Amino acid sequence: MRDLDLLSDYLLRLRQERLQLAHAEALTTKADLSHIKVHAHEAELCTRIRDAMKVLERDAGQFIEEFLK
Repeated sequence: MRDLDLLSDYLLRLRQERLQLAHAEALTTKADLSHIKVHAHEAELCTRIRDAMKVLERDAGQFIEEFLK
């Protein structure tokens, strides 16, 4: 499942990028809190997808039960 590992690595980097962007915007004096929240939500979504991929890799039946109800 090399493809899933590559996608997982990409999601981890995307999460880091989103958090760094939110942090950088938070440090600016003209920071808009709504943009910071959006970046944080994007980072959380990346984490949730990576976690779901781990479940899929272990057990497709559990993945279907948990995420595709």
